[in-house]
Amino acid sequence: MGLTAFFLPERLPRQVVYAGDRHAEVVSLSRGRITGRRRLEGVALAEALADGGLGWAEVMAELRPVETGIVFSASPFIYNLFDFDRLPWSNKACGELVAWRLQKIFPGDLAAYDHRFFRLDRKRVLSILAPRSLRETAEARFREKGVPLTFIGSSTLTLLRRMQAARPAPDFFIESDGPACTLLFQNRRTPIYIRTFRGSSPADAVEETLKTVAFVRGQYGIEPRRYWLIDHRDGAAALAAALASLAGQEYTRLQSGFGEAPHIPGSR
Repeated sequence: MGLTAFFLPERLPRQVVYAGDRHAEVVSLSRGRITGRRRLEGVALAEALADGGLGWAEVMAELRPVETGIVFSASPFIYNLFDFDRLPWSNKACGELVAWRLQKIFPGDLAAYDHRFFRLDRKRVLSILAPRSLRETAEARFREKGVPLTFIGSSTLTLLRRMQAARPAPDFFIESDGPACTLLFQNRRTPIYIRTFRGSSPADAVEETLKTVAFVRGQYGIEPRRYWLIDHRDGAAALAAALASLAGQEYTRLQSGFGEAPHIPGSR
């Protein structure tokens, strides 16, 4: 596959595997339209890399021998938003600057990760770390099956790109996958804050969401009120009801307008 396709599909595949929290989906696509979805429970592709993979055999058995992408939920990735006085023009120099900042805050071994960064404006960068074992295991499994793997993606990054282009634009989105939640806030279509956490119930997730909204309000001087709720485990109704109960009419849920699977690149 090659790292050039990491997060950045050169062309849309004909099927996509979504690797979520204890489940997976195989999605078939035709000209951007979803033509089939097969859900597999008890699958934890990102969590089981060290022991060879939990559920990989079941997922691979569902795939057709066509160009395929795999999109992971937020859990295996480490996201950072960095502010600098200014960014150098050279991508090489910019990468070195971001790596220097990472080394100051990251306690782990950076050599164990693939690193990607995206310029947001003249001063800000989104940095993403992905375990090398994530790519290596996925590539090996697809190679064994004889299925062409054309890209490895992030559902959160896909949602971010769509949020930036959406009209009307949400102030933040909640990506919920069972107990795993990701919150991403934007201001003037630029991401400003990302947080991931695990909640034991919808009420717990809402409480953490409201705490995070309060933090962003105080830190950045904005009023996040309009949001997307992207749910991967059919719990959107309970989460939305809990949010309405705890927050009253202060928040407005917007529909993404990108079909039934906005986390899948190219689908509509």
